[in-house]
Amino acid sequence: MDNFQQSALRWLYDGHCLHAAARYGGASHAYGLAAECALKHVMASLPGGHRELPHRHLPELIDDGKRWFSGRANKGLFQLLNTQRYMADWSIHNRYWSDQHFSAAAAERFRDDARRTCMAADLGV
Repeated sequence: MDNFQQSALRWLYDGHCLHAAARYGGASHAYGLAAECALKHVMASLPGGHRELPHRHLPELIDDGKRWFSGRANKGLFQLLNTQRYMADWSIHNRYWSDQHFSAAAAERFRDDARRTCMAADLGV
């Protein structure tokens, strides 16, 4: 059974460990998954509907999130997703990229976006 809340926090903390060890490829991937799981946690928690969760990853999940979070209750997530640079250049396919495609700066951007997503999803970060 999916537990998006726990998996978001697990990926976030795993990303921190990998980032601290200068493993920027793994950290970048973990941070993207943390953000994605946090978004899906909130989507699954929305009242009043039985919508099926999208089977997508970031960045495609951003458009779904904007539609799902357009109301007042999720204003923080909507604003975050509406940021032009939100998870920019992250891809689920980065798990196959060579190390030369990753940097500390990019991992830090992904870390910041993942942390802000978890905070907006009220995951206790």
